[in-house]
Amino acid sequence: MPAHPDADPGAILALRSVSQRFGPRLALDAFSLTVARGRVIGLLGPNGAGKTTVINAAAGLQRPTDGCVEWEGEALPFPFPARVRGRIGVVAQDTALYDELTAAENLRFAADLFNVPSPKHRVADVLALVGLDDRARDRVSTLSGGMRRRLTFARALVHDPDLLVLDEPTLAVDIDNRHAIWGHVRRLRREGKTVLLSTNYLDEAEALCDEVVALRDGRVVAVGSPADLVRTAGRCVEIDCDDDVVADVRRRLEVLGPAARVEASGGGLTVHVPADATAETVATAALGTGAVRGVRVRAPDMVEVLEALGSGARG
Repeated sequence: MPAHPDADPGAILALRSVSQRFGPRLALDAFSLTVARGRVIGLLGPNGAGKTTVINAAAGLQRPTDGCVEWEGEALPFPFPARVRGRIGVVAQDTALYDELTAAENLRFAADLFNVPSPKHRVADVLALVGLDDRARDRVSTLSGGMRRRLTFARALVHDPDLLVLDEPTLAVDIDNRHAIWGHVRRLRREGKTVLLSTNYLDEAEALCDEVVALRDGRVVAVGSPADLVRTAGRCVEIDCDDDVVADVRRRLEVLGPAARVEASGGGLTVHVPADATAETVATAALGTGAVRGVRVRAPDMVEVLEALGSGARG
């Protein structure tokens, strides 16, 4: 097919007005995304936001109800042609490994599916890459959850894809394996590969992504760098005070007007301060009541960022 007239020559993948229905439920609502070469693009949102639905469409695992997926400007049929599938590596939430086979046999099977040249050497290389070369002959059933996750990552890399699609790659793994996977993603970016990943974790998006698409209820609420989204969401001021003075502290903070959104929290109050207000002003006002034990200023977490961005989008 000819290239779309609006195709970005620097894009490897694009989703155009993709919607996905599962019966009466609209899981994804006219979602559009352009993935530029050599970038790490994150899909950020809570469970049920639509992240996996985007991943499945981008990887050719689910036919969209509406809209289209493009590869290098060309609209793709479903299922994707083999020439495109061979350039995409997928790490799904379910590892889907063969427990009765060894780690090396799992990778050799994947290598054969993609007609990888010199498969024996390639399998050895990717096992070493993910730190499993010493477990090559071990059955997958004997591997820990973190090792299985790393092996799934190796399987997605065995055919040297141009685009790696990761669906919550660090889900339920320990801190060491999580950092190991982060290291692999960073290395891929240095090598000029393109990565599309979904995550529930704001710190993961901040650590890995060039750009983040924030999703909520199947809709995009914001797009930007992780730092930009956090900056837009503002800061959180946690005020430690006794329950019997919460009402008084809240009343005194009302002089700040709509610049501060005050919520009760365990052991005091949390004040959400937008980007155009200063956390120091809130802290000073709180301390001026004389009934506060302490004040802590912090960055918002993922849920708070999405709440702030979603409120802005709706407003």
